[in-house]
Amino acid sequence: MAHDLVIRGGTLYDGTGKPGETADLAIDGERITQVGGVVGPGEREIDATGLAVAPGFIDPHTHYDAQVCWDPDLTPSCWQGITSVVMGNCGFTLAPCRPDDRDAVMRMLTRVEGMSLDALREGIDWNWESFPEYLDALEAKSPGLNVGVLAGHSAIRSFVMGKDATEREATPEEIDAMREQVREAMEAGALGFSTSMAPTHIGGDGKPVPSRLASDQEVIELTEVLAEYRRGAFEIVTRDLTDVDVPIAVAKHSGRPVTILGIVGEEEQKKLDRASDEGHRIIPQTSCRPTSMEFRLDEMGVFDQMPSWQETAKLEGAELRALLRDPSFRKRFRRDIEGDFEGYRLFQGDWDGVSVLTASIPELRKHVGASVATIAAARSVDPLDAFLDVAVEDDLHMQFGYTISGDEGRGPGLLDENQMIGLSDAGAHLTLLADHAYTTYFLGRWVRERGLMPLEQAVRKLTSVPAEFFGIPERGVLRTGYFADVVLFDPERILNHEPELVADLPGGNQRLVTRADGIEAVIVNGGVMIEGGELTGVRRGHVIRGA
Repeated sequence: MAHDLVIRGGTLYDGTGKPGETADLAIDGERITQVGGVVGPGEREIDATGLAVAPGFIDPHTHYDAQVCWDPDLTPSCWQGITSVVMGNCGFTLAPCRPDDRDAVMRMLTRVEGMSLDALREGIDWNWESFPEYLDALEAKSPGLNVGVLAGHSAIRSFVMGKDATEREATPEEIDAMREQVREAMEAGALGFSTSMAPTHIGGDGKPVPSRLASDQEVIELTEVLAEYRRGAFEIVTRDLTDVDVPIAVAKHSGRPVTILGIVGEEEQKKLDRASDEGHRIIPQTSCRPTSMEFRLDEMGVFDQMPSWQETAKLEGAELRALLRDPSFRKRFRRDIEGDFEGYRLFQGDWDGVSVLTASIPELRKHVGASVATIAAARSVDPLDAFLDVAVEDDLHMQFGYTISGDEGRGPGLLDENQMIGLSDAGAHLTLLADHAYTTYFLGRWVRERGLMPLEQAVRKLTSVPAEFFGIPERGVLRTGYFADVVLFDPERILNHEPELVADLPGGNQRLVTRADGIEAVIVNGGVMIEGGELTGVRRGHVIRGA
């Protein structure tokens, strides 16, 4: 009897770190039924000669929670060889959510995650209220990729505390109610719990997002629910982007793996090393790409952790432009940039690194491509004043670019077994970042061009490592009986394209998307979703439910 699909003659990298070997792979239904050996005929066969055949890549840090409502193919991740994504990061989820709170949630996503409010209002169908109902709604959408979801702290806090969630710490009774919401999410299949303490995370009302008002004890007590279920991971954006004390406390109290988003300096690393020596698993996520941001001054940007800039989140239109012109505001902003600052400062005052990408007014288009430092010199003014002046003159439509850090020095972190490659933020910061293409950048730039590590180890980093960390069953490895999530790619050609700005969001709103070379086929649960770099219309993704 013929197999449903046979992949012949490729070099199989099974995801465990074992060197690749030429072999055939058979798929029947949703499962891998044979790896290597004499594989019989298939109803359909794919010639993979010269190609790498690997488990589908797993993205551990996405924000597709809203986009999946109008784009079940989850572009552009599917074009990067990704077959499974983890959503609900940083405490930002769409459930639980009462109908009266929906607009506030959408405004928070607009500010924090750089999503178009118009697109959210038009694209989210909101046919759920509870977390279990949200997972069921995802299942009904028949996504192209597999989607797993973390229970989000800000959503749960708002559901329990209402408007007080952004005003104060929770009472013991409110913490108990939140624990019940985490339990309900875990019962439904959540992959864990997430939160944010980051100073950059400000809601649409200009106030800190709900999770930032939580006490350390609240976070610890909520994550102890994961210990009750003996599964699930905890993800946190650290306080001031530097503190590791809360993640360590969570690991000690819950016994569950923790992944952190923040800046790990020498002292923080010593603390993490001590916790690791005690048997706790706390893994920072690291990016394999240069950290570049594109931003406008009426959107989330590189200054949001600064107290002065947080004043801008409360204003829009003429009021915001007036604030940016105000000499007293500029004095406070300058002090935040140049003076002492608690925590990690994303912007270091290097105005030669900030450039103009677009301008809407014709007479300002001469500045496109120029740095703020260059513009300031031409105007004979201070760079900070030049920066704010040109933005206001362009009615805040001007788009800027800023490279926070390049590739220099990233190699050791990518090799480190105690760091996980991720931080794509796919589905968020839609006109700000394009890190969703990290898999093809990693395999093209770091592995092929720079020879950082053998291909088999690189595949393992993108597949079985995140699968094991989040407890994603029967994925991340090419093994008989496992789900048939497979990517075929050309190791000699794989590389991301430059991002393009397209207007394909609901209401014609814009986002950055990235295509890639060398991704020949993407197979999700036995269905060929991408072939020759293009969507086939086949969608066989599952909601990944922890069990």
